[in-house]
Amino acid sequence: MNFNIKDYSLLDDIGPEEIIILKNPSINLNAVLVIDNTVNGIPAGGVRLAPDISLDEMIRLARAMSLKFCAYRLKVGGAKAGIWGDPLDTESKNILLTGFANAIETYVKNDVYYPGPDMGTDDRDLLKIFNIMGIPNLAPKAIGLKKHEIPVEELFTGYGVVNCLEVIYHNLSKISPIQRDTDKKPKVILEGFGKVGTALAIALDELGFILTGLSTIKGAIFDDDGFDIQELLKLKQCYGDDLVNQFESKNVLHLEKEKLFEISKDYRTDFIIPGARPDVINKHNVDRIDAIAIVPAANIPYEKGIVDTLKEKEIIAFPDFVANAGEVLAILVNKVAKNADEIFEFIKSKITDKTFEVINGANNKGISLYEFAVEDALNQLKKKLQRKKNLLERLNKRF
Repeated sequence: MNFNIKDYSLLDDIGPEEIIILKNPSINLNAVLVIDNTVNGIPAGGVRLAPDISLDEMIRLARAMSLKFCAYRLKVGGAKAGIWGDPLDTESKNILLTGFANAIETYVKNDVYYPGPDMGTDDRDLLKIFNIMGIPNLAPKAIGLKKHEIPVEELFTGYGVVNCLEVIYHNLSKISPIQRDTDKKPKVILEGFGKVGTALAIALDELGFILTGLSTIKGAIFDDDGFDIQELLKLKQCYGDDLVNQFESKNVLHLEKEKLFEISKDYRTDFIIPGARPDVINKHNVDRIDAIAIVPAANIPYEKGIVDTLKEKEIIAFPDFVANAGEVLAILVNKVAKNADEIFEFIKSKITDKTFEVINGANNKGISLYEFAVEDALNQLKKKLQRKKNLLERLNKRF
């Protein structure tokens, strides 16, 4: 693991406010908690567990959470936690989560940080963390409902991304200078087939879009004719991530997972959905990417500076923190919603409205959708920072 910061430009006049190193040599726990900003409320963000995370990645992810909460005007601050470890090693993972829970207990109980699931962790892991801290009542609550035999909690982010994608598709004339044939069903390439990717595939199928490319940590597959989503779901249930090596069709192409997006150069691809690790759209593959738009399900998929390159290529780089907000929006409403359908409708309403707002705002200002969304969210943060400054100045004059 590496606790060094490589890009010091990540430390700016907004945050992060705190970078907390968490170590326990007795169990080889190496973790970090990044509090980006508290002016918007109690900071919240997922706990990422992976062997190759970096401090820079955690800082950027914490900022993405700040932007997400500000974009949707939620009174929550941005944060992120990372644990170096192998999520597939159950025994090691459990002891690391135990040590991590012990290390963050003070921060959680004092409203410094609220953890959630992320890559490498799930709701069961979070329940374990909250149980160890002695506050199980604060753990994310299961709704207890299923759709397509999948717990609805696992579907919110994926369905939200597809809500966003649908708005983009039906408003291409406003945001893309290239004439598109919208009579044909859109073709989509999807990175990742975990809980978010599964939801995406189901939602795309319901919408009538064609999923042509798919990856897991075991590899990637592509079929220009499109996949049978129900077949993919059955293979996932039987083989997990190895479904990509078990899938068979007469036209299937097996690829390295890192090459999935590049096949868009050779086959018509309308949308690309990054759904896994950071910086997957980067200087090494951007010249081989060709699509109408990139609509991320994962945070920080764009390498620094690459959004400008995509703009030059007339590929829409949609802001990740707007597209993938389904889960945080669900948390906002699930205590008052009468059923899962109400939650899905709330997510659709909020993401649809915000997508229209970003499209229209970017058009009015003559800037890219990504630029507008970042500017809008940062303006909200800066207003809160100014109010905090004014409060401290008044306090200073009193004493």
